[in-house]
Amino acid sequence: MGGPLIRRDTHTGKGPGRFTLVRRPSVVMMLFLCVVLSLPSGSTAQPLGKGKSKFLGSSMSSVRSDFATYWNQVTPENAGKWGSAEPSQGSYNWTELDGEYSYAVTNSFPYKHHNLVWGNQQPSWIGSLDSAGQRAAVDHWIDTVSQRYGSTSFVDVVNEPFHAPPPYMNALGGTGKTGWDWVITAFQMARRYFFHGVKLLVNEYNVLQDNTVTTKYIALIDTLQVRGLIDGIGIQGHYFEFRSSAGSASPYTYPIGTLKSNLDRLAATGLPVYISEFDINEAADSTQLQNYQTYFPLFWEDPGVRGITLWGYVQGLTWQTNAYLVRSNGSERPALKWIRRYMATPQAPLAVSPVGTSGVPRNPRLVWRATPLAASYRLQVSGTVTLSSTVVDSMIADTTLLLNPLAASTTYYWHVSASNDSGVSSYSATASFVTGDQILSVGTTAGIPEYVSLSQNYPNPFNPSTVIEYRLPDAGRVLLRVCDVLGRDIATLVDRRQSAGSYSVTFDAGRLPAGVYFYRLQTAGRELVGKMMLLK
Repeated sequence: MGGPLIRRDTHTGKGPGRFTLVRRPSVVMMLFLCVVLSLPSGSTAQPLGKGKSKFLGSSMSSVRSDFATYWNQVTPENAGKWGSAEPSQGSYNWTELDGEYSYAVTNSFPYKHHNLVWGNQQPSWIGSLDSAGQRAAVDHWIDTVSQRYGSTSFVDVVNEPFHAPPPYMNALGGTGKTGWDWVITAFQMARRYFFHGVKLLVNEYNVLQDNTVTTKYIALIDTLQVRGLIDGIGIQGHYFEFRSSAGSASPYTYPIGTLKSNLDRLAATGLPVYISEFDINEAADSTQLQNYQTYFPLFWEDPGVRGITLWGYVQGLTWQTNAYLVRSNGSERPALKWIRRYMATPQAPLAVSPVGTSGVPRNPRLVWRATPLAASYRLQVSGTVTLSSTVVDSMIADTTLLLNPLAASTTYYWHVSASNDSGVSSYSATASFVTGDQILSVGTTAGIPEYVSLSQNYPNPFNPSTVIEYRLPDAGRVLLRVCDVLGRDIATLVDRRQSAGSYSVTFDAGRLPAGVYFYRLQTAGRELVGKMMLLK
């Protein structure tokens, strides 16, 4: 019964001895049963992120019965930090952390351990050790956490390397040849001890609003990525990273375009991005709501972001005083009610075709990707890029629409939104096409295309599979291949003679590493290329 046994091996010298962890069969699960049995009965409502392609979680400072009413991912706020868990060398305080971890595992919520190496909230005793002793202590700490919490999904290996390097960084290699040797050492230790499949993350704040800082962060990430040491990127997402609180003596607001651009730069590494400590610290309900409506979709709708973790949600239990969403009496602030409606509303669809195509028939068939939860779609087509005036404005239930003839040799722009009883999504990214001078019969449009076309794969980014569509006006040999950024063939999807018509092929990336890939369609006299991104 109880936790794992810790045995100290014989050792001489100033540093700590090597500790061996001997695991018992029920490390923390029996403790969790005691915690659960003592909880009051909570709501049966499902987490807001249930069934979504990414999680919506929260930090946890204690196990609350209403947690699963809202969130489906767990990050311990303080209990997992080294100074909290091991206040005296070799003496551990696991009680709170065991309860939070076991709550996550029992509810099948991803658990992220926060954190292993950080310059703040470190145990005070580590300063009394020599360099060798400090390194051994860090190694033992990481080993101990990995063994005790074997079902961890993610771990913040290094927290705030730019703002809070640990006082023992020289014991881990200091800056060294790479400038980040101490970070590399921490990740090597984590990779050595944590089970295969546990995603190793770096976590930092004040990144997205500054192009230079984002560039520096990407350089650190690349240093880890080329060594196979990192599996994801943490962006803390505190409110002060976007703008000042209302009424601030020194007001500032960073451009949304800059935040979005730098977020996409991080996603372009091929690594999943996690918004790790999101909050909106505003006392006025209306101001908090307004800023949730601005910043939450920025992250949730970005295909490179794989999850958002709020940094607390209950009044009196949040790091920032006014960042709570649930009042101490249990009532919800307007921002939380809006999140619930927003999460039940379909996201923007993806325009599939025609996208950037010339010589399109004057009566083109527009196609977009179906969006989960959507009951209907609104399609708009315009001769202006702003879509300020439209030539088509239709509500339909399908994901395709054959247009009446448009003007010849003209550029058109189109976008589409999705809706259901809960609300209306934003519009898709605006796509364009240029008409030719032909008008096809409905039968011909549905059957034999008049030109060779290759559509953008969907979904994109993707993991692990995606669909590639193409159209052939004539019968002939078709070669469809996937290659990497160096032009090396990865897979041959089609290599045979095909009749005229429309085709779709599913590409499964399998164990390919994350990154950018190209798909190349070759027919008699034509070669078309598309670009796609694999995220893991």
